[in-house]
Amino acid sequence: MKRFVLFVLCTLIASTSVTVPAEPVTEEEILELLDASLSAGEGVPAQVLLKKYLASYPRTARVIELEVIAAFYSGDYEGATVGLAELRQEAGASTHLGFLANIILDTYETTKNYETFKSGDFEVRYAPGPDEILVPYAIDALKAAAEAMENELGVKMASPVRLEIYPDAESLARVSTLSVDAIRNTGTIALCKWGRLMIASPRALMRGYPWLDTIAHEYVHLVIIKATLDRAPVWLQEGLAKLLETRWRLPRTQLPNDPASTRLLLGAAEANELLDFDQLHPSIALLPTQKDATLAFAQVSSFMEMFYNRHGREGVQRGLAQITDGVDARKAFAAVAATSWKGLESDWKKELAIKPKPPAVRFLRRYLSGEATESDELADVELEKARKYLRLGDLLWVRSRPAAASVEYGKAHRVAPSDPVVASRYARSAIAGGRPRDAIKPLVYTLLLYPTHAPAQSSLATARLRTGSHNAAGHAASRAIALNPFDPQPHCVLAELGGPTAAHERGLCTRLGGMRE
Repeated sequence: MKRFVLFVLCTLIASTSVTVPAEPVTEEEILELLDASLSAGEGVPAQVLLKKYLASYPRTARVIELEVIAAFYSGDYEGATVGLAELRQEAGASTHLGFLANIILDTYETTKNYETFKSGDFEVRYAPGPDEILVPYAIDALKAAAEAMENELGVKMASPVRLEIYPDAESLARVSTLSVDAIRNTGTIALCKWGRLMIASPRALMRGYPWLDTIAHEYVHLVIIKATLDRAPVWLQEGLAKLLETRWRLPRTQLPNDPASTRLLLGAAEANELLDFDQLHPSIALLPTQKDATLAFAQVSSFMEMFYNRHGREGVQRGLAQITDGVDARKAFAAVAATSWKGLESDWKKELAIKPKPPAVRFLRRYLSGEATESDELADVELEKARKYLRLGDLLWVRSRPAAASVEYGKAHRVAPSDPVVASRYARSAIAGGRPRDAIKPLVYTLLLYPTHAPAQSSLATARLRTGSHNAAGHAASRAIALNPFDPQPHCVLAELGGPTAAHERGLCTRLGGMRE
């Protein structure tokens, strides 16, 4: 039956005008196909199956439930809400939707006025207003991720891929299983569930976040759900998604450079304080702190990196195929590696033991917008002497005295040369004071240690432009937009560099209030 279900499901996914095998399909078989389709996150094929079902069988309360779920998965939130009301009116109807009923209603209310942009098989929904600027970048990332994941995992999404961008943490919490506290505590700002990708806008966080890599990360989840009928455990889902999240923009698979999480991982391994993979269930987003979440991601992604380096994309695909057939994930990947799960874990821990530690870095907490200011960021600077110079520099900066501010920031930088807040403010003042070359070395070093620090990336783009390094400036500006697209400066840099997107970037530079200093 399982092979039959997957055959018909794949046929349906390939074409909505499907001809199923000549033998009559029973009621039980169609319902099983519906369950498999929804498990794979495929709402559109489920709706096709429902039409076939209703051609021969009555529309019971259970069928209405399936209609509601299929509509919800396919993005028809209004239709799902109407169906939910009908279901609740059914005399004696017993619903199994549980909390999902409230999620459906909240999703409809939250998104009913959202704008929709479609490009081929990709769709982005967003709240009217500032988030409109995210759409072209998001579409490009989705298309690149789809191509990369078809190569890496051998899976292509047939149903339209839908990304929804929510303006703040509260909106994301309202349409998901996350709470605002969970978002704040673990820094989780995206998820893949119910057949769609969901992210908080970069403006939901004080300094943005790697939002384009996050879109790709969530797309990997969508593909794994489809490939395994949602049978992959959390450790495998998150490990693969983290490992592959940059593949859309890089020529080969590699983990993102993140010295802070690497040091956290190696320190936990040395102290025998690694989390058990079972502790990650049901979600990393439910761990108590951002450090716990960071450690969890570092563990599972480094484990999958080891497996990938040894067995390649073919080994990963073979493991996923076994999981689809009902094999436990640990047994499946151990079988591909021709060892036991304990053997795999032992090999991974041996690799951790000999891995060199990156330079000392501090953990940078993500702040929700409106919950922190530059003063709070200053308080995170560890050395009091550096904070003293920063305060003086800030006073001079707000009084439009960049040269004098740069002197104080320079003192802070000499005291704390590896602090990203110090380096960014020093570089900003050096650029404003006409010394862009002095900004480059501190910024490059900062981004080596803190590669997702948006202010440093933005300032580097400007410094590179001012010193005539145009290719490097363009690269830095693109990376800055991938972290904080609401900062006008990288758009201004790209506009000045020219090229096919210059007019678009010039419009954003102006729209966001940017002006080259």
